[in-house]
Amino acid sequence: MIVAAGTEHLLLFLSAFLFPPIFFIVVVVVILASFGKSLGIRERYVNILIRLFEWGARQIDTAAELKRKESEHEISEDELELEDECDGKRELDQPVIRVNNNEREEPVLPLRNGNESDGGFASDSGVTFGSPNSHGSSNSLRRRHGSGTSIIRREASMHFNDVDMEESETVVSSRGWAVIKDSMDFVKAGMEAIIEDEVTSRFEAEQLASWNMLTRNSISFYQFVNWKLSALWVFGFLFRYVFLLPMRLCLFVIGLVFLIFSTAMIGLVPEGETKRTLNKRCMLICHRILSRSLSAVVYFHDEKNKAAEGGICVANHTSPLDVTILSTDNVYALIGQRHSGLLGLMQRAISRASAHIFFERSEVRDRAFVTRTMSEHVGDPLKLPILIFPEGTCINNTSVMMFKKGSFEVGTTIYPIAMKYDSRFGDAFWNSSEQGWFEYLMRMMTSWAIICNVWYLPPMERLEGEDAIDFANRVKKTIAKRGGLVDLDWDGGLKRAKVPKKLVVQQQDRYFSRMARYTSYSEKTKEDETDDATEDQDSCEDVISFVAKSGYKLEDLPEDAVVDDDREEDRSEIENVRPVRERISASANTKAG
Repeated sequence: MIVAAGTEHLLLFLSAFLFPPIFFIVVVVVILASFGKSLGIRERYVNILIRLFEWGARQIDTAAELKRKESEHEISEDELELEDECDGKRELDQPVIRVNNNEREEPVLPLRNGNESDGGFASDSGVTFGSPNSHGSSNSLRRRHGSGTSIIRREASMHFNDVDMEESETVVSSRGWAVIKDSMDFVKAGMEAIIEDEVTSRFEAEQLASWNMLTRNSISFYQFVNWKLSALWVFGFLFRYVFLLPMRLCLFVIGLVFLIFSTAMIGLVPEGETKRTLNKRCMLICHRILSRSLSAVVYFHDEKNKAAEGGICVANHTSPLDVTILSTDNVYALIGQRHSGLLGLMQRAISRASAHIFFERSEVRDRAFVTRTMSEHVGDPLKLPILIFPEGTCINNTSVMMFKKGSFEVGTTIYPIAMKYDSRFGDAFWNSSEQGWFEYLMRMMTSWAIICNVWYLPPMERLEGEDAIDFANRVKKTIAKRGGLVDLDWDGGLKRAKVPKKLVVQQQDRYFSRMARYTSYSEKTKEDETDDATEDQDSCEDVISFVAKSGYKLEDLPEDAVVDDDREEDRSEIENVRPVRERISASANTKAG
């Protein structure tokens, strides 16, 4: 009871102490968001965070450098102790000669086979060791293994020079070695895919190069670095959960309540210019308040390319926050999957004020309905531009995956938008397979901030003779290039579904095409066969040129025809003489006939 009473008093004291400043900040933020203004506090806050992250990175690097030096020092001490033990044993192994009842050590004289040794002795195996009296210096260490037959020299001969290897590469023309050489690239690609493929890694949170003082983004967080970094993390934890989280929750509730009630009121207004104006104004205010509940800092570039009424805007997809980020600068009609819960509540609210299209992905009839409704929407110049994410799922903002062709079949102007988040301050990626919308929202509210760069790209239209798939790939490539993202041809639907058979066959065709062009398995084309038929039968062609032409089947290769580097010149001379002998023999037979 005493503990409960004390906790209650502490909470009352904190609420009384923190409520006035938080309430004042919330009111100021709402007023500024209503007019689209800012005092620049968020930008200064981000600059302070950058300085703190840089200082923390230096602390981590300094601690790692000290650990490395200590480890090297311990290793060097262990090596010295080991060398001292070896030298001591070698001294004990020296023969003892008695001279006038006095004992003294006498090293065995080295075996001199025409080569002078550095005061060492030679063992039966041919390894020369240095004098035991010279241990303890770097020169003595070199003398102990200074013979030309020493183990050190044999090991050194195993370190090849890359240039020499390329010049003296052994040419192998046997059937078995050709199979090994042809399969190495495929084995390497398979091992890389097992370790980390380029598809499934796009459906997981991006790994940061340095720690941003968020526990969930650090693999080595539980390793103590120093008390300064630990104190900074504790301060940051209290700042995010005690100060930022309550203020952000207040802003989010205000924005959500304003969204629900404003759209309900606008839905009662008849269709016309007044309703469109009210909807545009209320949507901008709502999304600006919601974006400030995440401390979002958005930088818009090339606003002259902003979408006009009746067009289609396509953008890469990272999270549902993409809509909020883009809607702080323009108002859109949304097309997407129908959700439940809190996100579904927001979808139903905005649908009362303007025309939006939400569908069930599993329903085939919904797809036909969406295509038809989209065509009707873009044909009306009074309606809002459509915002669509052709990837169909959230990607971790490191790449752009395959665009669905549906939005590119309408035949209207496409306005590409490239979005790139700065994951140092908070990971905006939503992995819907592992966490719900509310859990994701809480992660965003306990992050430092959401930083995003948005580029409005020039409008693009479908070229003459270009199908919807090629048009979609061209737009995707433009977005990936501008946003600094990786352009991938894989379908984002692989996040939840198995690989379709057609993709497997397509990948097999790509591998076969590579084999047909670059490996010894490739078959000769008809043109090559015609040229070979008219080729002079007396041309000098050895085994090496036969394989290097890369125009024969694997079965055409000889089973055991290995050309060694040392015998390559002799082999080529023999093969060059053989056609001359055949021509002389054929000429003699002709004369005899």
